[in-house]
Order: sequence, then structure tokens, then C-alpha cells
Amino acid sequence: MSKTHSNDHAPRSAVHFGFQILTTVAVIVAVALPLGCGDGSPSNPSPSSAALETNTNTSPPDETASPSTETIDIWTPAAMGEVATLKARLATAGDPNALDPTFGVSALEWAADFGKVDAMKAILEAGGDVDVRSRERGTPLIGAAFLGRPECVRLLLEAGADPKAMNKDGITPLDALDVPWEFTREIIEFLEIPLDRDVLETGRRSCRPLLEAALK
Repeated sequence: MSKTHSNDHAPRSAVHFGFQILTTVAVIVAVALPLGCGDGSPSNPSPSSAALETNTNTSPPDETASPSTETIDIWTPAAMGEVATLKARLATAGDPNALDPTFGVSALEWAADFGKVDAMKAILEAGGDVDVRSRERGTPLIGAAFLGRPECVRLLLEAGADPKAMNKDGITPLDALDVPWEFTREIIEFLEIPLDRDVLETGRRSCRPLLEAALK
């Protein structure tokens, strides 16, 4: 195995990673999640959800203005596992690796974070990069490991994900398994992910041998 935990680097890194994620999640909760998605728009859409959906401005077009670039929301159906909606949007979005404009996270990473394997498969089939980087240089594999998603970890590794990939602070997928519950719990509660401590820790234990085998 090419990585050991014989020193205190991993625990310190895991705590730092936890602080980073809490800061990001606080912004997510305040601005956009959970976003409405599906075939129709919410009856009372919030400004944040409208900002991430396809531009639906109904005001008369300004013929003198430069053409605007539409943003098609592939990230919400990826996180929610709404595969039919996701596939329809991927067909017109153009870039399956696009980062959402608010948080800088790819659709594949959102799907991995929420454990939506079928959504991940749809994104990969549409040409998604298995190691697509977030704004913070994270990868879907780091997110899947952090949230104890062994099915997602397995799928990503089988698709060629790099188990040694690091985010901008040097956190690897294996390091992400060691983020303390105190930080992880806050994130799960903020994102309203149906994931309790026992399930998370069981998932992380299942992720570890997959990652360790990939590092050999």
C-alpha cells in the first residue's frame, strides 16, 4: 500500500478539510439547496433556484444587446438522482463537465456526494470526466469517499478515477475517510442527506479497502 497513517498528517488534514466543507456548505444552504428540479418549475421558485436553472427571463428581448449564453442546470437533477431530467438536460447542455456557476462543483461530484449511482452513469456516458475538478480542485472520488459511498467509489475507480488525486490542500480520497463525525454531521444536516452516523461509518469502512487496493 503506498499510503500509511503512521503520522499525524492525515488527522490534521481531515480536520482542515472538515472546516473547509462546513464553510462551503453554509454558503450552499444560504443560497441554493435544496433546489427545485424535475419537468416543471417550482410554483414559487426562489431567486437562487431560478439563477441555476435555464434562463427563463420573460421580458421582451433587447435586440441591441449581445446574445446571452444560457445556463442549463444539470447539477440539481444530478444531486437529486432525477435521471430522466438529467439526461434531457445533458443532451442540450453541451458540457457534462461544466461546474455549477455558484459553487464550482461538477454534476458528477454532486451525484457522487448524494450517492446517485445511476445519475453518475448517465453523466459518464455523456462524456463526463471521471476526475473532473471542482473550483477547489476536489474530485468526485474525494466527495464519494468523504460521504461513505462505496458504490460510487467503486464506479469511479472502475471508470479510471485517480485514487491519488489531491485537492488544493493536499486532501486525498483516503484522507477524506478520516474527517471527524462532528464536521461530517453538520454537513449532512445542512444538505438534508438521509445518512446517519452508522450508515456513514459503515460506508467509509467499505470505501477504505477499495481505495487501498487501488493505491497498490
